[in-house]
Amino acid sequence: MAEKLLTYYDEAYKLGGLKARMRLAIKTKVPTPKAKEAPDTDENIAIFEKAFAEIKKEFN
Repeated sequence: MAEKLLTYYDEAYKLGGLKARMRLAIKTKVPTPKAKEAPDTDENIAIFEKAFAEIKKEFN
């Protein structure tokens, strides 16, 4: 459960450290502890994908 969502947090950290991870939490409205429990639904993955794309633009 939530394996895919957590990979977005890992990738964000690799990209920009804690600041990028915090931006992901703000943009998705799902902090890391809740992401561990949230299901990997298509809707959740789409939200994280969109937020991560924005973060990649910010930190690249």
